[in-house]
Amino acid sequence: MIDKDKKKSILNKILESSSFDKTDKYSCLLAYLVKASLHNKAPKEYSIAVDIFHRDKDFDPSNDTIVRYYMYRLRKKLNEYYSKEGKNDKIVLTIPKGHYEVKFLPRSKTGIKFWQNFKLIDWILIFSSFFLFLTVCLFYFKYYSYLKISRIIDNPISKNDTIWSHFFQNDLPTIILIGDHYLIGEYDDKSGIYREHINYSLNAEVDSSIFMERNRGRRLVKLSHGSLPHNSICNINDIEHVFYSFHRTPEIQFTSEFMSTSADLPKLSEHNMIYMGGFRNLRQLKQILSKLNINYKYTDTFGGIITVHNVNSDSVVTFTSKKLPEGRYVDLGLIANVPGPNSENYMFLAGFAYPAQIETVRMLCREESLQKLYNEINNGSKTFPKYFYMIFELKSFEYSAQEIILKYFSEIKK
Repeated sequence: MIDKDKKKSILNKILESSSFDKTDKYSCLLAYLVKASLHNKAPKEYSIAVDIFHRDKDFDPSNDTIVRYYMYRLRKKLNEYYSKEGKNDKIVLTIPKGHYEVKFLPRSKTGIKFWQNFKLIDWILIFSSFFLFLTVCLFYFKYYSYLKISRIIDNPISKNDTIWSHFFQNDLPTIILIGDHYLIGEYDDKSGIYREHINYSLNAEVDSSIFMERNRGRRLVKLSHGSLPHNSICNINDIEHVFYSFHRTPEIQFTSEFMSTSADLPKLSEHNMIYMGGFRNLRQLKQILSKLNINYKYTDTFGGIITVHNVNSDSVVTFTSKKLPEGRYVDLGLIANVPGPNSENYMFLAGFAYPAQIETVRMLCREESLQKLYNEINNGSKTFPKYFYMIFELKSFEYSAQEIILKYFSEIKK
C-alpha cells in the first residue's frame, strides 16, 4: 500500500525533473490529477477543462479536444521522465489511456500485468478489432490485383523526372520539415482566460527566451508544440503525390522541435530532407542555405528582400517582396536542391508569405508545371543541373498566385 506522503513525494520528484521543466500547464494538470487521486476521485473531462484550462461552463468535449490533447502530451512526458531521470524509480505514476485516474504501481507490474485492468467490454473490442483486421487482410489479398491507388494513377511524376529522380537516387530515408510558428501561452489572472499567441517575430529558440525574459511580469510559457502554418495541410497533400509516384514514405516533423538548436543539424545525417514553409521558420536550416551566394531578410511580417551575389560577374541582384492593399502580394519564393555533406539531398521550398510557400510546393509536385519549368529554363531539353536554386516572383492574393515569374536560376557546384 502506497501512502499519501509517498505519492506526494513521487509527484514532486517528477515535477522537478527536466522533462517537466518550464511546462507549467502540464505540471498543473498532473498535480490536479494526483490531488484528485489522493481524495479517491476520478476527475471528468469536463472538470479538467473548466478547472485547468478555464473553459466556460458550456464546455462541450465533442467540439473541443483540448483535454484529450494535453493528456496525450502528458503521457508522453511521463514516458520521457521514466526513460531518463525516473528509469530507476521503483514506483511508477501512470495514467491509463481513456481514463483520467492516476495510478501508482510497482514498476514490475507496469506493462506486465496490464491485462488485469481490462474489463469484459475491452476484451470484446479487442477480439472484434482482430477479426475485422483479418477480414480486411483477406479481402485485400484476394482482390489485390484490382486495387489501385488513385493518386499514383492520376498523373504520377515520371520516374525519369530530372529533379526528383536525382533527389531520390541515393535511397536514403526522407524527412519533411514543416516551418511552424512559435506559440506562447499566457494565463490572464484578471479575466481567468488562457490564451495562445503566435509571435511571428520569433524565429529562433534564443528569440523566444529573450521575449520571455522581457515579459517576466506576465504569466507566459513557451509551448512545446508550434502553430501549424495555414498552407501546410494543402502542401503535404501536394508532396504526397511525389512520394506515391516514387513509392517512398516520408517522416514529418516541425522545425521548432527538430531544429531548435545548432546541435540538431547532425540529425539530418544520412537523411534526405525537404523543407516547406517561411524563411523565418528555417531555424538552424538557415546554416545550410548560408553556403549559397544568396541572402534574405524580412522587412515586415510577410514581406522581405532576397539578394543574390553573382560570382561570375561580381554583381548583386536584389528582389523585393511586399504586401499590397486589398489582400494582394508581390511575394518571393525559393526552390533549391542543395547537396549534403555526404550523399544527402536537401530541398528547400520557401517563401516570405503564404502565396510563395504554397505555390513553390505545387509547382514542383505536378507533372505539367515541371514540364513548363524545364521548357522555360532549357527550351525543352532536360540537361538540368542536379543541384540548383531558383527565385520566383509571385503576383498573388493571400493564398493563391495569379502569375508566377522565374526571376533567377543558378547551378550549385558541389
